[in-house]
Amino acid sequence: MEEFLGHNCGIAAVSLPSYDKPSESASGILYKMLLRLQNRGQLSAGITTYNPERLQLIDTFKKVGLVNEVFSTNVRPKFENILKDYAGTKGIGHVRYATCGGDDDSFAQPFERHHNRKWKWFSFAFNGNIANYNDLKKQMEQREYHFVRNFDTELLMLLLARQLKGDKRPEFAEMFKGVSEAIDGAYSMVFLNAEGELVAARDPLGIKPLCYSEVDGKVLVSSETSALLSDPKAIDVKPGELIIVHDGIVERKQFAKSPRKAHCMFEWIYFASASSILDEVSVYETRWRLGKELAKIEPLETNSSDFVVVPVPDTAKPAADSFARELGLASMEGLLRNRFVGRTFIEGDSRSDKANEKYTIVKPIVEGKKVLLVEDSIVRGTTGKALINYIREKGGAKEVHVRVSCPAVRFPCFYGIDMSTLNELIAARLSMPEERSEGIELSEETVEKIRKELGADSLVYQTFDGLVKAIGMPKEDLCLACLNGKYPTPKGTELSKKAKACFGTSGKRTYEC
Repeated sequence: MEEFLGHNCGIAAVSLPSYDKPSESASGILYKMLLRLQNRGQLSAGITTYNPERLQLIDTFKKVGLVNEVFSTNVRPKFENILKDYAGTKGIGHVRYATCGGDDDSFAQPFERHHNRKWKWFSFAFNGNIANYNDLKKQMEQREYHFVRNFDTELLMLLLARQLKGDKRPEFAEMFKGVSEAIDGAYSMVFLNAEGELVAARDPLGIKPLCYSEVDGKVLVSSETSALLSDPKAIDVKPGELIIVHDGIVERKQFAKSPRKAHCMFEWIYFASASSILDEVSVYETRWRLGKELAKIEPLETNSSDFVVVPVPDTAKPAADSFARELGLASMEGLLRNRFVGRTFIEGDSRSDKANEKYTIVKPIVEGKKVLLVEDSIVRGTTGKALINYIREKGGAKEVHVRVSCPAVRFPCFYGIDMSTLNELIAARLSMPEERSEGIELSEETVEKIRKELGADSLVYQTFDGLVKAIGMPKEDLCLACLNGKYPTPKGTELSKKAKACFGTSGKRTYEC
């Protein structure tokens, strides 16, 4: 089921020719942008802004919490003071979900590096994961570098700073090329220095999304088009490309060769806002097409009033609606998501506690019905099992049939998704040894074992062909590693082999296991 799967982070940036009041400055606009990126991370939020009228030319404000909590919007004077104190013409912002590192304020982004030379004083934020982090960290430690926080953002800050050493100022394309040559992984990044120069860069494979808009000297950069605040033109940053914004002018440069594209398919299935368009592909329309593809392989005779389609809120709703429409059934909200439960209340000891806190059953919709429960993905299976039992016991459903708009997740992700060890992935754990090789489809026997563990009356996964057709991109332009085990980078392939060697171990995922 949704599995409370860890989101990617979200990044934003803004460059303005001028502003009349703090709410219209970089701080006010970044606040609005981060609100629209809240779907990508709920652990912390932060901004860095540039103001040449301040002694603190660039200044960073960040805390643990949701965007509205961090900006204290429930206390109007405090909120207004934050916008005023951090007002400026340029800025970058970040919302975080932790795929590594801790969960206190010091791990929140952006990360700022102070220096008395303005072009060496910078702040940056990124969305992604550095797959060869452990290797690079060991190399740095052998050279007597010390790491205060054991996660990849600190390493990236060091790599960026090393590109700025000496008296000769490098070109931004050369600077980011140097960083790119050192790292294996996925990233979109925004960078701001104390001269007011703004840079945004996307990894050479385009695994993480990044786009921008440029209107009348106002430039907005974001992980998703939904955060561009209705600006009419969204332009995708190409894989291996960076944009430099200075004095309202956008300059595009290629900083790294792009051998292929490997866009993360999970962006369209789960992570991105349904209102976004990523690499010219609508997220909502993709999810709608996923439902249509799922309906094509529906094995049950559903032309009965006993059946009702119920989406698991929220990301599965477009797929459920189109799935129901194709089958001539009603799609009804038999499950409602409790939007007012704070994250503290859903951090219980068990996933069944979380499911019960997170969702409320609308009993008249499911009671006595054969429920076709549509979900975007099944990862661990523990939440799904609890939810199916919840619908059956508390809702009084006659039957619960699970339909998944994504193929089975069977391999770890090393590119920024909080994915489990192989041992925790239900499809990997219950699969046969020969199914753990790359590119092999799950057998009917394995799907049946998963169905029994979930407690569903039937289980149908999306097909690989259905997924690729719904997204509408060539298969070779997508990263499907967590589905088929084919990783787009050398380190991902190496870590996958280590993960298979560790298969059967317990505990949380590490880079090795």
